Amino acid sequence: MNECAKCMMKKISIISPVYNGATFLPSFIKKLVEFTFQDFEIIFVDNNSSDDSVQILQTELSKTKLDYKILYESNQGSGYARNNGIKNAIGKYITFIDCDDHIHPQKLKEDVRIMEEFDVDYVLCRTQRTYTDGRTLMQPLEGLEVGMIDPPKAGLIWLSNFFFLQGPGAILAKREVINFLGGFHTSKTGQDAFLYIRLGLYSKGYYYDKVYNFYLRHAASTISKRNKEKDGIVLSYFNLRKNLFSDDIVNDNSKAMNILKRQLNGDLFRLHSSGYSLSELTNDSRLEKLELNVILFNKFSLFLNKIVPNIKYNPFYRIWLRIK
Repeated sequence: MNECAKCMMKKISIISPVYNGATFLPSFIKKLVEFTFQDFEIIFVDNNSSDDSVQILQTELSKTKLDYKILYESNQGSGYARNNGIKNAIGKYITFIDCDDHIHPQKLKEDVRIMEEFDVDYVLCRTQRTYTDGRTLMQPLEGLEVGMIDPPKAGLIWLSNFFFLQGPGAILAKREVINFLGGFHTSKTGQDAFLYIRLGLYSKGYYYDKVYNFYLRHAASTISKRNKEKDGIVLSYFNLRKNLFSDDIVNDNSKAMNILKRQLNGDLFRLHSSGYSLSELTNDSRLEKLELNVILFNKFSLFLNKIVPNIKYNPFYRIWLRIK
């Protein structure tokens, strides 16, 4: 048994939250053993699993020479679990890999080489996103060029479209930078976006064009569940944007704030169209600095917003879309 509490400083801390991951854990541990770079600790954080995840972890890890910790987090949510892992990490660098994702065996070796050659705060590769129907998508879609990424470029790209975010497994970062940023938000959704958008706004990174991160989008994923809920994706994006809008790092970047102001106005208009109370939606201390757009939020536009079947038929909304 190779408990990491007894081991010396490691180059990398891999943090993996676990919630009912029994199906994926044996193959995930096997992949860890196959990494060409082995100077790492793996920190599993069980997040109230109701299956035999912990027993499988103990059994499978005992067969390896991996340095590991198994931690427990009672607060439900991957943000809490990952922050627990960060608090107990000893590596110079940190990366976050979910047990149902796949990382190329060469990735950590390449990440460390780039980090130490270019002295950047984070490094990221390409991601292949796979859906249960067999579709695949390569990320990033656009915006990033191979090489150094000066702040706030990546942060503005990711903020402009959350879909451009790579996923936690694509990124390796300095532990001191992750700690400075405060780790993950503990809201139910958008925890990783909150961290990585701020990382991109604040820190210098490096992007290399190799597909080394493989992300599986399956029915049990948080995103898939959220998208099935009424207005689920709009509400979750709205909540994420409110958290970003009230954050000091984001507030220091005028371009980021302008992007968020427009996005929040759009979210509010869509939610109002779905029957939500505008006064209740805006009664939030995180939105104190937000001004409602007069084109969208005048009495005529709001009246139409309640009677037209879709906001795209609201002429005020169509005018607003044309104004950048």
